[in-house]
Amino acid sequence: MICFGFSTTFWSLVMSRCMWGVLNGNIGVMKIVMGELTDSTNMAKGFALIPMAWLTGGFAGPLMGGMLARPQDHWPKLFINPFWGKYPYFLACVLSASPLLLAFFILLYFFQETLLSKRRPRSTIATPSVSRGINDQEAFVQQSTTDTLLWSLLTPTIVIPIASYAMLSFLDTSFRALMPLFLFTPTHLGGMGLTPSSIGLWLAFSGIVDGLFQALFLAKIVDWVGPKYLFCVSVSCFTPLMVAFPIMSWLLHTRGMVDHAIMYALLGQLILTVTWDMAFATVLMFVTASAPAKNVLGVVNGLSQTSASIARALGPALTTSLFAFSKKHNILNGNAVYVVLIILSGVLRWLGSQLPDEVQDRD
Repeated sequence: MICFGFSTTFWSLVMSRCMWGVLNGNIGVMKIVMGELTDSTNMAKGFALIPMAWLTGGFAGPLMGGMLARPQDHWPKLFINPFWGKYPYFLACVLSASPLLLAFFILLYFFQETLLSKRRPRSTIATPSVSRGINDQEAFVQQSTTDTLLWSLLTPTIVIPIASYAMLSFLDTSFRALMPLFLFTPTHLGGMGLTPSSIGLWLAFSGIVDGLFQALFLAKIVDWVGPKYLFCVSVSCFTPLMVAFPIMSWLLHTRGMVDHAIMYALLGQLILTVTWDMAFATVLMFVTASAPAKNVLGVVNGLSQTSASIARALGPALTTSLFAFSKKHNILNGNAVYVVLIILSGVLRWLGSQLPDEVQDRD
């Protein structure tokens, strides 16, 4: 994050982002830990915390980025030093990186190992039976993991949830990349023409509404309607989510300004986004439950995270390029990118229909 703030060229930005991706292996570990801490009775509540954490960052990140970027322009008397003019994004980056140091010490001193074979004993005196049991279990886990070939896990029971998660990640990152791009694009090119600070405030508001809803209601909704039905309903929201973009562009073109009608459209899109985001917790439940045994939970989550990471890398690059290409050449009146994403969401809806009707009992 600090290197990103010091970047002054495009390729230094790219290298900083690549470093960020290489060092961001904690997402897979979080899902494994959550899978080991929960069972079939509290799985929905546990996995609801993961998107809530993501959406909390979705609230704080855009707010910090939008408000703290280019501090010399906003507070010239306070940031007089030429340093802030040379590195206009350093302040936002260093402040967003600082909580990582706090998180490091919290994990170091308070996090307890969830893998039984690697858990440190609470006292220095251990009974022979306990020590032997842990050693025997560790040997069993290592032998089982060695004997379990990767290809033997590539069954429909495991592949379908992983493919659903990968496609969900592709479409979600595509939407997250399109949203600020659409809001920033000039009105004559079919965008909203908003300022970075306005975009940051709207994304922050969206993040806090989304996060609060997931935290308060997601687990209850999963228990009420079931994970598969909720997943199918959530992914079905992607089509109207995409249709909202050309509708807002048309409203702005006909009205000539951002007024209450466009704000209502943005609020409607926010409601669809909240519903769409509930798909993440449900698909993570299916991925975790698809592991045939706890000792291969890490392998299954590794496969899912690798697939999702590749999808997240391809999604924004392909989508933003297609957005620019369709606008430049006026393909389907500049809306070709939305049509392509709607077609892909149909594939995701089909994958959702192939998921098991109930999450497998992990007890």
